[in-house]
Amino acid sequence: MRSVILTGVAMLALVIALPALPHHSTANFDFTKSTTVSGTVQYFSFTNPHSFIDLQVPDAQGAQQAYKIFTVARVVMMRSGWAVDDLKAGDKITITGNPDRNTPEFMYLTKIVFASGKVWDRDPALQR
Repeated sequence: MRSVILTGVAMLALVIALPALPHHSTANFDFTKSTTVSGTVQYFSFTNPHSFIDLQVPDAQGAQQAYKIFTVARVVMMRSGWAVDDLKAGDKITITGNPDRNTPEFMYLTKIVFASGKVWDRDPALQR
């Protein structure tokens, strides 16, 4: 009987804890600032819960600087016009985003100009 009660208490504790699971926040990004960079896609993770782009951007001396561009989930991106083949390694793209408060090479995507010329903007009214 005691093991049944302990199992029940453990299951209840697990169920109660589920809503407290961590969620990825965008609080680290400075939404009062915007940065635009152009570079070459190294990797694109078109996934849930958040997608991201690894981008190599040349600095003023021509050296490559690694940027990581964070965005929303694949399902949300597809609903707003992204297609699976819109972005691939080797593509030359231009990104506009909000920089991370501590690491400016990390950005939260607000706009992308794809290699094809297609434009996606976080504001749906500006997509073309």
